[in-house]
Amino acid sequence: MARLKRSSPTLEKALRRIAGMRSISSTLDFGNGLNLTDYDSRIQILQTQLSTYNTLLSTLDEMAGRLSLTEEELNSYSEKMLMSVATHYGKHSLQYVQAGGKPRQKSSRRSSNSQSPSESTATLLNGANKNGKDTSVVLP
Repeated sequence: MARLKRSSPTLEKALRRIAGMRSISSTLDFGNGLNLTDYDSRIQILQTQLSTYNTLLSTLDEMAGRLSLTEEELNSYSEKMLMSVATHYGKHSLQYVQAGGKPRQKSSRRSSNSQSPSESTATLLNGANKNGKDTSVVLP
């Protein structure tokens, strides 16, 4: 995601003010270093710094994009290397584990009924059927 570029309300305010002061006089000077030339110089410094900052953000975004692409390419290459080890030595080999692969675990089959025998007996005694509805037990 691209970083947001920065603007400066201070810069915008200063640009409006200097435009208004130039309409008073193009050589406005109040002494003690307060003049339009110095004011304009300070505005230019902020504009340059802000422009440089935003350019650096764009460069950083571009570099981040390149970095992500390089990571994806390396990840793909790493996977191909591991698959090559698996093809050459087998997935159950010591070499596959040394290269970073995980050996397959032996799977054990579990029964489809997850209730213990005592739970299923208790369920039948309470009169609940498989729908979860209670039924009454009628004894002859």
